[in-house]
Amino acid sequence: MKVARTNLKAQVAIERTKFSASNLKAQVATEFMLYTAIFMFITIAAFVVVNQMMSTEIPLQQNTVAKETGEAFANAILLSVKGGNGFSYNYTFPRTLFGLPYTIYLTNLSDGFMILEWEGNYGNFSYSYSVPSYEYNVDGACLTGGVLMSDTCSNVLMLNNVHGNLTINQMP
Repeated sequence: MKVARTNLKAQVAIERTKFSASNLKAQVATEFMLYTAIFMFITIAAFVVVNQMMSTEIPLQQNTVAKETGEAFANAILLSVKGGNGFSYNYTFPRTLFGLPYTIYLTNLSDGFMILEWEGNYGNFSYSYSVPSYEYNVDGACLTGGVLMSDTCSNVLMLNNVHGNLTINQMP
C-alpha cells in the first residue's frame, strides 16, 4: 500500500536548505535592528520635546518664586501696620533666590509701594508691590539709603510699630 505524500508547512520549513535558513536568520536580525533603531529615534525625539518644554517652564517658575518673595515682604509690612501701636515682628527672609541675591527698595514706602529687583539666570526681574500708606522709618547700617541687599548682614528684618510710625531695621 502506498501512502500519499502531502507537503505540510512545517515540513517545508524543515526541508529548507542551509542557505535559505541562514537568509531567514539574517532577515530576522535585520528587522530587529530596524525596529530597535525606530524605537530609539522615537524615544530620543520624545526626550527632546519634553526637555524643550521643561526648559521654557524654568524661567516661569523662577519668575513665580521672585514674585512670591516680594509679596512676603509686602505682607510682613502690611501685618506690622495692621498690628497697630506696640506691634513688633521679626521677619526672616531668604538670602538668595536660586543662589542669586536680590534687592528690595524700601525708598518709596511712603508713596505706597516697594520694589524687588533680581537678576536671575534668565533675565532681570523687577516687581512693584503695594504697601499701606503709613509713616515709615527705614533705619540701620544694613539698610543704606532704604535699600535692602539680601546677601548682606543677616536675613532678619525687625518691624516695630510705635505711635503710628513703622520702623524697619535689618539685623547686622
